[in-house]
Amino acid sequence: MIELHSLFYKAGKFSLEDISFRVDEGETLVILGPTGAGKTVLLELIAGFRSPNKGSMFINESEITHLPPEKREIGMLYQDYLLFPHLDVFDNIAYGLKAKNLRSSEIGRRVQEIAERLGIHELLERRPKKLSGGEQQRVALARTLAIDPKILLLDEPFSAVDPNTRESLMKELRKILEEDSMPVVYVTHDQIEAMEMADRIGVMNEGEIVQLDYPEKVFSAPKSEFVANFVGIRNIYRGRAERVDGSTAVNIDSTRIYSSVVSEGDVHVTIRPEDIIVSRERISSSARNSLKGKVVAIVEKGPLIYVTADCGMKLTSAITRESLKDMQIMIDDEIFMTFKAQNVNLF
Repeated sequence: MIELHSLFYKAGKFSLEDISFRVDEGETLVILGPTGAGKTVLLELIAGFRSPNKGSMFINESEITHLPPEKREIGMLYQDYLLFPHLDVFDNIAYGLKAKNLRSSEIGRRVQEIAERLGIHELLERRPKKLSGGEQQRVALARTLAIDPKILLLDEPFSAVDPNTRESLMKELRKILEEDSMPVVYVTHDQIEAMEMADRIGVMNEGEIVQLDYPEKVFSAPKSEFVANFVGIRNIYRGRAERVDGSTAVNIDSTRIYSSVVSEGDVHVTIRPEDIIVSRERISSSARNSLKGKVVAIVEKGPLIYVTADCGMKLTSAITRESLKDMQIMIDDEIFMTFKAQNVNLF
């Protein structure tokens, strides 16, 4: 278990402000945020490469705030591998073990064991320059895990490999983390990676963790405009909420929609495009919200098509290319946008 209490760190004009969280055994906390948010700085504070101005850190209830890095029993993996080019794979993996003055037989056993787990046992005599990007990352991960750390810190670990290799590495890493059951703090700017790896997500911006929650909450119920924009929610509005017959009605410009969130007064509203159903005719549904509008934009984005309609408020829905073809939707067509009250997030 690792705990951070009110960490504050300042370097020039940049500062980390009041960072507090706890990561339990077997839990992966993903720190998600844009470049420059302070994610790597946070990891370096935990690892002991930087010292906080205020606050405290604990591993298994023992304070580590002022311990040197080598005394913390933390494994840290950077995105650029940092392998020693003059050493073969065996000696790269063994590097941290030799620093512990272990017997040669014990070092050999541990290297062979972790190499087998990561499928690199046949590469032990090669130098890093003879390895692919994915193989280099496996070696770097093996070196980090070989010392049997109490805490694992991962800094954009798969950003330098191709998508197929990244998916394979993530799958292998998830299996290892499940088996070893250690606390993990995992930094990334990739939202898909965060969703796949996280038990909880902390969204970071300008040195602050602005939302800490389960992945589904972060992506469906953001608590700020920054988080909503960062996780790709295209429907973001300001409105005024009022209680009407036990429900929350929200007036946005001249349009009224309903939310299952209890609120009153000025609010921000978010609706994920994936939660909006597009149809040519009004559909029979339990969904509280069904708005008629005119199509004003059709944008292709990878496997999805984003259809925007002016329904008194501009709404964007994400549909498949096949759905667009079946409905034969074009600019200026009239369509219906339907969504449930539970999918209307307020903050």
